[in-house]
Amino acid sequence: MINNPTATRLRALREERGWTQQDVADQLARVAWLRQHQRIGVNSDMVAKWERGVKAPSRRYRDLLSVLFGVDGWLFPPNGGTTVVQPARPGEDGDHSVLDTLSGAASLLDQLGPNGSVLQPKMYEVWKEEVMRRRVLLKLMGLAPTVGVAIQELRPQTLQPTPEVLCGLDDLADRYQALYHSTAPTVLLTPVIAHLETLSDIFHEKTTSAIWRKLHANRARVATLAGRISFFDLQDPMAARGYYTLAFESAREAGDHLQAASAVGHAAFIPAADHGFQSSLDYLHAAIDLVGKHPHSTLLSWLGAIESEINAIAGSVSAALNSIDHARSALSTPTSSETLPWFDYYDAVRLEGFAGYVELRAGRFEDARSILADALDRLPREAVKQRAVFLCDLATVHLQTGDLDHTCSLAGQAADQLHRAGYATASGRLRELRAAIEPWGQSPAVRMLDEHLAAQS
Repeated sequence: MINNPTATRLRALREERGWTQQDVADQLARVAWLRQHQRIGVNSDMVAKWERGVKAPSRRYRDLLSVLFGVDGWLFPPNGGTTVVQPARPGEDGDHSVLDTLSGAASLLDQLGPNGSVLQPKMYEVWKEEVMRRRVLLKLMGLAPTVGVAIQELRPQTLQPTPEVLCGLDDLADRYQALYHSTAPTVLLTPVIAHLETLSDIFHEKTTSAIWRKLHANRARVATLAGRISFFDLQDPMAARGYYTLAFESAREAGDHLQAASAVGHAAFIPAADHGFQSSLDYLHAAIDLVGKHPHSTLLSWLGAIESEINAIAGSVSAALNSIDHARSALSTPTSSETLPWFDYYDAVRLEGFAGYVELRAGRFEDARSILADALDRLPREAVKQRAVFLCDLATVHLQTGDLDHTCSLAGQAADQLHRAGYATASGRLRELRAAIEPWGQSPAVRMLDEHLAAQS
């Protein structure tokens, strides 16, 4: 082996993170894809040669390695000098989770199709900002040394607000919507935020009023999704509130009363989480007024279903049951509602999920069991997150009726769904259920569930 300080340092950086040489090659390929939208031919044999000092990385690979290992300055100093940069110790600065997000976001670009390439510069900016945010926060907490990221800025494309660009952005919104059910929320949020920032740049360009309104409608749709990910998946109500506000404003600019109602309806969940029930109902009533400007029975039913859940949580069981009746009545209205491409999170099956939850809170366990079991049977297979919620609610019903074995079995199934796609709403209900069965913690069923939960985590 050649005595090369840089080669020795490269190997040490890899081993500190517990990576194999193939791991380094894979991560480099993902960084290159996200930064430059280019594929590189790096493999474990090449990394091994770098570490032995048999071959020196080219300038391109030096840049990528510096980003990958998060060093401030050149990992490979000129004239054979040695680097003096001290990287953060593994586990201290959160780099592993950031790199996991980067890896997932890079892979996601392939699933977004040709139109995804326009997001690539902004996606990299989002990732870079997240790296720096975590490091600054942890440094303030005294958990990480001062360390930066050697990042070359990408030159974003200048997109003109043309019909073709608008069509591409709408295609991306469709893809995010489909990916929501099966993609890790932190991974999906990266292109979604990049999409919103790309739109902000486009709005500085001149265009026709018709395209301008359609761009606002696109932003309302994507911002609403960002709010849903932030609140329901990541439990970040402050970020969600900002995204819903952006969605509402954009929908109003687009003259789209229904998207505006959707944003306001989603915002109603935020104060309810802090027991601000009257504020939540005020949001819902404002959303109902917006639907009145462009009647849509399915959207109106959805707002009634939300009202039922908020009333149930507040302890107003009678009002919750009345809201379910109103939601069912609206959904069965004979006048047909237009199909909304962004409104895929509610239908007759989801309504019965709301109804089952209300019956559970009302203490009508047999009705709750029947409704939730039927809803589970009818729920589409790809609705992973909603299935986890239904399973938790049904498990709680069986706990209330004294069937501990069935309770634990359903809870385990809910955990399986959450392992496929995390969902904070269902995770919260699963935690509440586990706390409720604590008195039977030493029973075989609960111990088996705990082992299952530990394995999934």
